[in-house]
Amino acid sequence: MNTTNDTNRCRNMEKRPVGFWNGLRLRLTEQLNDHVAHCPRCQRRLAMVNRVELALTLVKTQPLNVGLLAQANNKALDVLKHSLRNAPKSAALRIAKADLNRLEKMRPGLERILNVAACVFVVLIIKTGMSHSLLDYQEQGEAVIKNYYARNLDSQLFDEIFPETPSPSA
Repeated sequence: MNTTNDTNRCRNMEKRPVGFWNGLRLRLTEQLNDHVAHCPRCQRRLAMVNRVELALTLVKTQPLNVGLLAQANNKALDVLKHSLRNAPKSAALRIAKADLNRLEKMRPGLERILNVAACVFVVLIIKTGMSHSLLDYQEQGEAVIKNYYARNLDSQLFDEIFPETPSPSA
C-alpha cells in the first residue's frame, strides 16, 4: 500500500512543472554536489556515512544468533526495577528464542552439503583436466589479443602494453 503511494508521489513530482521553488531546489542540489566535489571535509563525512551504510547492510545480510532475542530481553530486564526483574513473566523473557523458519533451521546442514559439493566439483575439474583446458583457452585468447594489437598499433605503444617478459629458461 505504501509503495503505490510512494510511486504516485514520485510521478507527481516528475510531472510537476518547473517553477521558482523547483528551480531553487535544483540549484541547491547542484551547489551541494559541487561543494562536496571540492570540499575534503565534506568528502570525508560522506565517506563515513557510506561506511556506516555499508556496515548496516552487512549486518542485515549476516545470519542472526538464535539467542539474540534472549540477550536483548536480559539487557532490557536489567534496567527495570528489582520487583519487575523477578516477576514470573520475566523468567519466560530470559529464555525466549526467536522462531526460526525451516530454511534457517536447515542452514548448518545445507552449508556442510554445499561445502562437500564444492570440494567434489573442484576434484572433478582437476581429474578431468578441465582446468588445464581452461588455461590453454586463456593462453590462446591472450595470444589472439596480442596479435590483434600487434597488427593495429604502432610498435612503441605495443611494447608499452605488452612488455617483453624474460624467458623462464634464462
